[in-house]
Amino acid sequence: MQHEYFILSCGRVRNPSNWFYNPAYIVNRIYYISSGTAYYKNNYQLKPGFLYIFRANPDFRVAQDESDPVDHTYFDFLTYKKLLLQDFIEIDLSNNSMLFHLVKAMEEDFGQHQIDRDLSCAYFDLLIHALNQYLLPDITYSETTSAVLKMIHKTPTAELSVDYIAEHCNRNVNHVIRTFKNELGITPHKYISMLKIDQAISYMRQGLNCTEISELLGFQSLSAFSYFFKKETGNNPTDLFHLQD
Repeated sequence: MQHEYFILSCGRVRNPSNWFYNPAYIVNRIYYISSGTAYYKNNYQLKPGFLYIFRANPDFRVAQDESDPVDHTYFDFLTYKKLLLQDFIEIDLSNNSMLFHLVKAMEEDFGQHQIDRDLSCAYFDLLIHALNQYLLPDITYSETTSAVLKMIHKTPTAELSVDYIAEHCNRNVNHVIRTFKNELGITPHKYISMLKIDQAISYMRQGLNCTEISELLGFQSLSAFSYFFKKETGNNPTDLFHLQD
């Protein structure tokens, strides 16, 4: 997989009734809508047969019309690049036969098989290559911020701290915090917290329970994880599990 991208989760989901709950603080998303009626931020209808690229946005929200459930294929991923200038772009696949056939093959494989890492990475590489014409041309952050983002994305979440990142990037902690906040508008610590929330929700979508998730994210206890999740999102992690049913 191309080193500037990091897949969090992917798959094909029918009737995603918990869509409205899922924040995507720092996660970028690619959606292909096969069928059904879906809305972005409650007012923009996502069209079947179209591919959507959403840049990371704390205000990201999608919901479906319960009378016309959605069938969609998706990738949730991180990147240290600037992906888009606007919130999202939509691509009519009827005007791009190569992309259409790639997405339909991906849709079929994701719908019939348990997705393994090699298959998802192979599809993602092909998809990003095909989408390059729609993305910003290799516009990155400063050397310091890019190095910090790369370190955050490749380091197990349980080991992450600002001191750890600065040390392994060979940079002064105060310089890291100042530069990162100037470019992204948040501190590295806040970015890591957002990443943990996005990863927690990704793990929930994959069927892991709260105890397993708290251990993977490096919390010393389930109660510590629950407190963190409630503090960051305003909801208990168990609320999302009820919506997954």
